[in-house]
Amino acid sequence: MIRRPKMRRLTVRRPMMRRLTVRRPMMRRLAAVAFMVLMALGPALPALAGGYDAQVSAIDNAFDPSIVRIEPGQSVEWEMDGRSAHTVTADDGSFDSEKLEPGETYVRTFDETGVYAYHCTFHGGPGVGMIGIVAVGDVGIPSTGGGGVSPGREPVPSGFAPTVRVPADYHTVQEAVDHAMPGGMVLIAPGVYHEAVVVTTPFLTIRGEDRNRTILDGKDTLANGIHVIEADGVTVENLTTRHFVLNGVQWSSVFGYRASYVTAYNSGDYGIYAFDSVYGQFDHSYAGGSPDSGFYIGQCDPCHALITDSLAENNALGYSGTNAGGDLAIVNSEWRNNISGIVPNTLDSEANPPQRDVLIAGNYVHDNNSTTADTKDLEYPTFGVGILIAGGIQNTVTNNLVEDQATYGIALLPNLDANLWPTGDNRVVDNVVRRSGYADLALGAPSTGGDCFERNDASTSVPPRIQTLYGCEGPSLRWFGGGDPAPTVNLGIKFLDALDGEFPRGDWRTQPEPPPQEGMESPLTAPPFPADPASLPQSYRIRAPADISVASGPRVSKEVLVFGIPLATSWWGLILGLYAYVLPGFLYAAWVTIALWDLIRQESAPIPFRTRWMAVVILVPLLGPILYYAFGRSPIPKQLRLMLVVGGTLVYTLIAVLAALLGG
Repeated sequence: MIRRPKMRRLTVRRPMMRRLTVRRPMMRRLAAVAFMVLMALGPALPALAGGYDAQVSAIDNAFDPSIVRIEPGQSVEWEMDGRSAHTVTADDGSFDSEKLEPGETYVRTFDETGVYAYHCTFHGGPGVGMIGIVAVGDVGIPSTGGGGVSPGREPVPSGFAPTVRVPADYHTVQEAVDHAMPGGMVLIAPGVYHEAVVVTTPFLTIRGEDRNRTILDGKDTLANGIHVIEADGVTVENLTTRHFVLNGVQWSSVFGYRASYVTAYNSGDYGIYAFDSVYGQFDHSYAGGSPDSGFYIGQCDPCHALITDSLAENNALGYSGTNAGGDLAIVNSEWRNNISGIVPNTLDSEANPPQRDVLIAGNYVHDNNSTTADTKDLEYPTFGVGILIAGGIQNTVTNNLVEDQATYGIALLPNLDANLWPTGDNRVVDNVVRRSGYADLALGAPSTGGDCFERNDASTSVPPRIQTLYGCEGPSLRWFGGGDPAPTVNLGIKFLDALDGEFPRGDWRTQPEPPPQEGMESPLTAPPFPADPASLPQSYRIRAPADISVASGPRVSKEVLVFGIPLATSWWGLILGLYAYVLPGFLYAAWVTIALWDLIRQESAPIPFRTRWMAVVILVPLLGPILYYAFGRSPIPKQLRLMLVVGGTLVYTLIAVLAALLGG
C-alpha cells in the first residue's frame, strides 16, 4: 500500500553565491598542504555526520539508489548530481520538491510506515522513467510475480516453477520477470532489449539463450540493466548488458545471488555489483568499461562470496570492495588494462568499517596502467597498482602473478576518509611480482602492525628488504607497525592531481567492445539454477602462478626514485613529496644530534643530569629534543633554539606551501 507521509521537515538547500572566484588548480595546490595535515591528524578526526539517514543521488536521468529503506522518523536527502534539473515528486502528489537545479538538495522526513513511490516530473511519471521508492519500516516491496519482498530471508521454493519466454510469452523482459514465479526461469531469446529491469521476485533464474546475442542495452539513458532488490536467490546468466547510466547487473540487500557467464560493459558506474548482500558468486563473467569498478562486492561481513574465472579490463578499478570481507575470495581471474587491479578498501561512507578478511589468490594481475579507461576523481590515485589493500586488515594475498604495474605490484596503504584507516595484520605470501615501476612490494605508513611479507618472488620493495624487516615468521618489525611514508605520499600526490579533474582518462561510453565470450552449456535445456544460499559460494582450487599463461605486451621499466618519490612527476609534486617526507626526518635528526652534542659538551653539568636528558632526547619520539630545548637548561641562546625548532618547522611549511601554490 502506498501511503501519504506525514510532513515533518522539508529542506531545500541551494548553493551559496560566492564573491571570490578561485581557480580550480589553485584549489588543488592549497589542498596539498591540507592533505598532509589530514594524514597526520586523521586518527583524531571525528566521523562526518549529515542531517539525514539515507541519501539518493539524482543523475541524468536516474535516482541512485532507486529504492531506499529507512525507519519511521528518519529522513532522506536527494542530491542533484547531474547536469540537468530534476524534481522529487510523490506519485500520489503528497510531496513535491519543485524544480531542483544541479548542486541543490532536498530533504524529507517520513514518520509513518509505508511505501512511498516518487518520480521526476521532467524525466518520468508515476511508475515510468526516472522513478524511485522510499520504503519506511519493515514493509514489503510490491512484486507482481512473488507477492512482494521485505527484509529478512525468504523461503527457498521446494521445486521449479514454469519457464517464461521472451518474446514468445511476453514482449519485454520486465513483463516476463513480473509474471514469473519463485523457482521459475525467464528465458530470453537473442535480440537487443532497450529496457531497465527491476526484479523483486525471489529465486528466479534470468537466462539468455545466447550470451553474446541476448543483450540489454540502456542506450546511455536507462539506469540499471538488471537490478535485483531484496529478492533472495536470483541468478542472472548467459547474457550481456551494456550502456546503462549506473550498473550492468546489481543485487541490493539479498541472501543468495549469482552472475554466471555474464558480460557487462560500458556502463556509467559498475559492471557487476552486489551491495549489502551475502551468499553469492560471480563466475565466468566479464566486466569492462566502468568508471568505478568492473566487479564490486560491498558492505558485507561476513560476505560468504566468491569471484572466480572472470576477466576485468578497461575499468577504473578491476575490483572494488568497500568494507567487505569474511569468507570472501577473489581467485583464479584476470585483471588487466584497468587503472588499478584489485582494490579492497575501507571507507566511513558504508557500514562495517574496516574492510577485513579477503582471500586474493591465483589471479593474473597485469598492465593496470590505463590512461584511456574512464575514472572518477577518487579512483584515479590508485593508478598503476596491481593489488592494493587500502585501509584493510586481516587480508591474505597469495599465489598471484603480478606483472608490469606502473607504480606498485602489491601495496598495503592507509586510506583517509572521515577517519584515517591504517592497514594491519595483512599477509602477502608466495606471490610472483615483477617489473613494477616504483616497487614490487610496498607497505605505506602508518601501519598498525601485523602486516607481513614472506616467500614472494620480488626484486624491489619499499621499505627496502621488506621480507626481512616485515617477515611473517619470527621476530620482525611487523609487531610494531610503521611502514614507509613514500607510498602514502605518492598516493596523496595523485589525489591532489585529481582534484581539478585534469588527468588522463577516457569516456565509459566509448570503451572498446569486448570480443565474443564463452557461453554456458545447454542454455535452452538446462534447468533453472536459482542462487540458493545453502549452496553458495561453491568450492574452488587456487591455481599456482606457474600455471598461469603469461600475456605478451609492453614491459614496465623501473622508475628513478629519490627517497621513494619518482622523478618522473610534476616538479611541484616532487618538491612537495620530498619536503613532506624527507625534510621532517632531516629536521628531527638535526634536533636530536644538536641536543646530544649540546649535552656532551656541558662538562660542568653532572653526568646523571646529562644522562637523564640524553635518555629523554633519544627515547621520547619527536618531543624529546623539544623538551630538552625548553626545560633542559641548554646553554644554546634562546633565539637560536627557537630558530632551530620553530623556524625549521616554518621553513618546511613555507616550502611545501609554495610548491603547492606555484606548481603543477
